[in-house]
Amino acid sequence: MLRIRIIQTATVAVFLIYLLQVFSPLRLVGDGIDYLLQASSAADGLGFYVHGQKSMRPSGYPLLIVGLIKIGIGKSWAIVALNCLGVAVGCIAIYLISRNTFALTAEGSYVVSLLTMLSFVVVRQAAQPLSDICFFGLSTTCLLLILRAEEHNARKSLLLSLAGVLLIFCIELRTIGIALIPPLLWVLLGGMPTFQKIPTWVRNRRALSFTALLLALAGMVLLSADLLHSRYFQFNKPVFVHRGIVRGLLANLGDHSREWGEITINLPASKLPRELAIPVQCVGLLALLVFSASLWTQRKRFTTMFLYMFCFSCIVLVYPWYDSRLWLPIIPFLFIYLFVGFRYSVNVNARRTLVAIWCIVYGLFGLAALAYSTRLTFLSPEHFANTYGDGNLRSAYRLVYRLSTPNNVDIDKDAVYLLRRYGAHQ
Repeated sequence: MLRIRIIQTATVAVFLIYLLQVFSPLRLVGDGIDYLLQASSAADGLGFYVHGQKSMRPSGYPLLIVGLIKIGIGKSWAIVALNCLGVAVGCIAIYLISRNTFALTAEGSYVVSLLTMLSFVVVRQAAQPLSDICFFGLSTTCLLLILRAEEHNARKSLLLSLAGVLLIFCIELRTIGIALIPPLLWVLLGGMPTFQKIPTWVRNRRALSFTALLLALAGMVLLSADLLHSRYFQFNKPVFVHRGIVRGLLANLGDHSREWGEITINLPASKLPRELAIPVQCVGLLALLVFSASLWTQRKRFTTMFLYMFCFSCIVLVYPWYDSRLWLPIIPFLFIYLFVGFRYSVNVNARRTLVAIWCIVYGLFGLAALAYSTRLTFLSPEHFANTYGDGNLRSAYRLVYRLSTPNNVDIDKDAVYLLRRYGAHQ
């Protein structure tokens, strides 16, 4: 009981530190500029466009920003507060899923939620105008509703209806929300008991089955054609063509093992010496293999959770770019599946020791990331302009802060516009 109280107190304390980020200057990044330009255009009655062109990024997150603007709080503090709300909602959903679906103890469920908040990926995105944190909160809530619908037949229709509405908005937030469609359909159609009856149904209704198969194939063809002509695919098409199949697979394995290494040790590779790049990638590859093996052991049960993790992972693994935030929505579940994987390969005493050490080290690195983010929040304008990001937007911040800037430096006009519209510093 005492340990649970300590973990609960730590969770609340970490969340309160998250709330301090509302005092941060607007932390612009590439995708964030795109989202805010869409929101600005829509708020001005010109539609969700970037310089008059349709963006390849969905308009769900800009719609939320437009909502903030319409109620008079379209400023950087409100954007961060919205992300903090997403963190809170997501962690509550994670706790309930951990307790009910994975049958973890209350202590274990609180630990999963706490580790999620201490992930450097979550810490970094929480203070930036990006869709990831909002998607995390809504997608985990949607998944929770689907799982509850599977357990409670009496409220199945209501829960699935709510999940369906959330699913549509999740897709508008981030396209990868389509990973929630198979779990919802699985529960809607009755799950394993229904699918076990398919062979008998096909034998008894061959003509109808053949028609249904043709319709399904036609739907897949139309969906594939729509995907191939989408702005997102056209943007990534040159990468797929240039790499080819073999080089593409190797490049993806390298990128995603690096992402998994960062998530496992809870440190971005960019902050580590170059000599550690290969060890971090090896750690990531090992974690990815353990996760895959853990997922593979559950294939025969074919649960709703398995279906979601499988679909989400397959989509991310074919993504031809390196970015650890791709895994953000399922980071809590990665912890659980990694633990399950080690449970079958490591004895009890060694596992407890390794898990305890990993949790402590992971937590310390997470606190360091949170401390760094909070330090950024309270820096003076000049120090923030010189410290934040990779320096590409430094001149924009310095101009908005009325600090000296060299005359021959190119200044990002979009960044200047957004900093002035949404408030560079609150």
